[in-house]
Amino acid sequence: MIKVDHLTVNFGPSVAVRDVSFSVAQGESFGLVGESGSGKSTILRTVMGLNPDWSGSIKIDGQDTKSTSRTDLARRVQMVFQDPYASLHPRYVIGHAIAEPMRINKMPNPEKRTLELLDLIGLGGQFRFRFPHELSGGQRQRVAIARALALNPKILLLDEPTSALDVSIQAEILNLLNQLRKELNLTFVIVSHDLAVISYMCDRLMVMRNAEAVETLSRSQLRSRDIAQSYTRELIAAS
Repeated sequence: MIKVDHLTVNFGPSVAVRDVSFSVAQGESFGLVGESGSGKSTILRTVMGLNPDWSGSIKIDGQDTKSTSRTDLARRVQMVFQDPYASLHPRYVIGHAIAEPMRINKMPNPEKRTLELLDLIGLGGQFRFRFPHELSGGQRQRVAIARALALNPKILLLDEPTSALDVSIQAEILNLLNQLRKELNLTFVIVSHDLAVISYMCDRLMVMRNAEAVETLSRSQLRSRDIAQSYTRELIAAS
């Protein structure tokens, strides 16, 4: 579903990602881990089309993103950001926020689909007239997930999806995401600094440091400490 080859991203003279390659199979959940500033979130934003200055190749479901229209890309892949309060418009009620992508893309029956999505994320239709400030952090992140699913994408990019939430709520959101991945046959790429989250959510993970990929591990390798690189061992010890 995702194939990234020799991706390099520049911010002016600085290199944010240097020659990174990885692939993600259909239905797989793939993790990106590493310390702050290692390039994890930059990779997600570049796959989503939010960074203009990059080189290499990114293919989504076989389509090169450089030759894919913004509308077509949005129907294939969507992103859930770290802070749900910042990513939801404070003056839009929840129903409007979820329906907006459908209206922009001229999809039929956005109101009916909005109610279906609210049920899918475990909130229910009565929430559609509430504003973001009237919801808890976990409820807002559920709304952000519903909005990301509005266009029926095959891929979700999740940038620290639980780090802004209370610990008691984090497990609920992770379980919801796992449930949605199975029910909708979604493919995930998850950025997190929390290796426990990655171990729980991801089939494989790539460790990053200083804009470069260090190594790629399976979940079983992570749990059995079958690790080649000393930096990865240090990262696990620190967590």
